[in-house]
Amino acid sequence: MSISKVFTILFFVLLWSSYSVSYVPPRFEMKRLSNNPIISSWDKNSDFLYNYNSAFMPMINDSNAIILLVRVQNLLDNAESIYNVGPSKIAVSQSIDNNHLKYSHIKQENIIIDTDVDYQSVGAEDPRVVLFNGVYYLYYTAVSKEPSGDWRAQLALATCESNCLTKGNWKHHGPLFPEVFWSKSGSLLIHNDTHRYLFFNDSNIAIAKTTDLIHYSLTNEYLLRTRSDSFDSELVESGPEPLKLSDENYLFLYNSARRTNITNPKPDWSLEYNLGWVILNGQNPTEILARSDQPIFSPELDWEKCDNSSSEWANRGLTPLVIFVEGWKKTTQDTFLVWYQGCDSTMGLAELKLTYIRAWLLTIYFPSVDNVNRPKNDCIIHMSYLIVVRCPIIFAQCIVRFTIINSKNLIEMLARRDQLICSPEAVWRKWDNHDLTSLVIFVEGHKKTAEDTFSV
Repeated sequence: MSISKVFTILFFVLLWSSYSVSYVPPRFEMKRLSNNPIISSWDKNSDFLYNYNSAFMPMINDSNAIILLVRVQNLLDNAESIYNVGPSKIAVSQSIDNNHLKYSHIKQENIIIDTDVDYQSVGAEDPRVVLFNGVYYLYYTAVSKEPSGDWRAQLALATCESNCLTKGNWKHHGPLFPEVFWSKSGSLLIHNDTHRYLFFNDSNIAIAKTTDLIHYSLTNEYLLRTRSDSFDSELVESGPEPLKLSDENYLFLYNSARRTNITNPKPDWSLEYNLGWVILNGQNPTEILARSDQPIFSPELDWEKCDNSSSEWANRGLTPLVIFVEGWKKTTQDTFLVWYQGCDSTMGLAELKLTYIRAWLLTIYFPSVDNVNRPKNDCIIHMSYLIVVRCPIIFAQCIVRFTIINSKNLIEMLARRDQLICSPEAVWRKWDNHDLTSLVIFVEGHKKTAEDTFSV
């Protein structure tokens, strides 16, 4: 019997929410909505020199309002350079145009978190805010100086229930982990009534748990660690709170740093900050389904780089080569507004879109092939020869190139749209464990186009 008469392809359709084989993440597209800063003292819209690391604060009675909590900072009175800065504070600014590219002028009276308590006498930094059951939970880094002269950072919490754009209505709960010398950058995920997680810290991202959103317990577990030889090799730090995607999993943005040789004016500075992502399991948010291999956002514009090639911005940026995210808002399904800062100095706005593509398993099945050494252990049911590959394709013509081979050697699968070469290794492991389940669609129409090549 000729091969062309017996050739059948079984298409195994994998739903994105099914993990019987593997989770295939969506595609990410992130673009700037302006090439200029949206908040910058050089554009005369703040009384503070540095305005950065903004959190989005949703309004209870107005879903269209855009309120930002902005970290603001000035130079010391006796500053000898742009790097001699005074205490950080957290201020409020509101969008004043429909495109969210213009914001109200930031003044001293817009401060809501000040340096008026001992544990944050040197600064209140890096806000992240969550609205839950009518209460705002504001996580920020409280900075103080020890009698020894050492700097200390502590993740702190403030809450507010009404009139939260003014300072006096915020209740301070103090450091969440007073026994820990260094803690910062808290991102809250409220999964359900019993599973509530705080992802925090700035070297590796640790996990804490809470039941009442006020008191937190350490777990000695980590959500994310740095990876050597990657864009997040030096540091990983929480972004804003994780948000649900259309597939019911969570998207968690995280900030990262790596070493760089890019020359910049700041003494002894050799890091570049980029934005990464992870997909967290919607059923168990401490489980990572996928993680970015490359950053989705990096410093490119002069006011994001502030390096030696950045013209006037080389003398403006507090920290060169920094993209950093602490605030975002879902606008439509799998689409988000993302506020980011450049060089610890200004704020920008970008849009993030995620796109899903169906994943397929293709099984090339030969019920009977003459002159082939049939593998003894690679067949199930009554299939005499079985090879499995995995590849994202579109509902369109696909070209399959195959070779008659033995056992678990690789077969090349060419999807005309994406020109992808796929590996069956992970799928073979699933076959061996007998836990591969999916819907089967039989497709038998084909045409031989060349030796061992068929149009299906």
